Amino acid sequence: MDRRMMNQMLAAAALAPLAASAQPSFPTRPIRIVVAYPAGGASDFIARMVGDRLSKTLGQPVVVDNRTGASGALGVSEVAKAPPDGYTLGVTLGDSLINNVALFKALPYDPQRDLALMTQAVFSPALISANPDLPVKNIAELRQYAAQHKGQLSYGSWGIGSLGHIAGEALSQRLGANMVHIPQRGEGPVLQDLLSKTISLGLSSAGLAKQHVLAGKITPLAILGRERSKALPGVPTLREQGIDDPIFDAAVWICFIAPGKTPQPVLQKLIQEIRTILALPDVDAAVVDRGLEVMATTPVQFRTNYRGEFDIITRRIREIGIEPQ
Repeated sequence: MDRRMMNQMLAAAALAPLAASAQPSFPTRPIRIVVAYPAGGASDFIARMVGDRLSKTLGQPVVVDNRTGASGALGVSEVAKAPPDGYTLGVTLGDSLINNVALFKALPYDPQRDLALMTQAVFSPALISANPDLPVKNIAELRQYAAQHKGQLSYGSWGIGSLGHIAGEALSQRLGANMVHIPQRGEGPVLQDLLSKTISLGLSSAGLAKQHVLAGKITPLAILGRERSKALPGVPTLREQGIDDPIFDAAVWICFIAPGKTPQPVLQKLIQEIRTILALPDVDAAVVDRGLEVMATTPVQFRTNYRGEFDIITRRIREIGIEPQ
């Protein structure tokens, strides 16, 4: 190697750190969070609360963009097709990443191929409750009543193919109740049906139902999940009441996602910031007040949880006989 080439290599090596330092650090412009569900709901609440704090830590505006429809598929598709540069993130429910795979013949995204699973931010324990005219206080009493009134009971869920639908149908089969499913567009209408006594049972989030439970307007029967809800600690789980089907261990969780090919350094920075925000005491308090519970999983934990629930839920959708749209 001649002296001239050596000098060129030394000069390039000396300038490399300067060139690297001159590169703009992420982010240099606003970040968009696409929420796959309507404004005012739990997903929107989480996106705006985290987004507000994220804008302060990153020094850039964070804009929340609600893109609703098709059981969350429209919003998730928007994220999957966005440039993988870290400037578009998504907030959605597990239903749109798991249930939709079995419910749509032509889903415009593959969650495992087209998305980066960042963190499961929070989960919302689902509550099975009864209208106050139904003479039952727990699952044992429901079993006895259902045996005497087979085919006469109904249950409401927040949509066809939702976890509420699947869990309600699984419970109906377990009790031999032959209950009629009344699907709604969201859990709010389910609670309204319970309050107006037009359905026998309803599945909704424990947090949203809490005020009606405490007022004695609906009767809580059981919590879905392995542990009791912090929102309603006096309500036992189905497992505690002798119902040990794995489908009842699932909970509704809200997560952050990104386009699948987002660079790892950018992705890791965002995940770290989001998980740090979720660990803040005031954020935890706001989450609990809403009837939710912080998860803040790592990407590895997210993927493990996802695979486990995917197998259980999609298999049960097929067993129940819900046809893809």
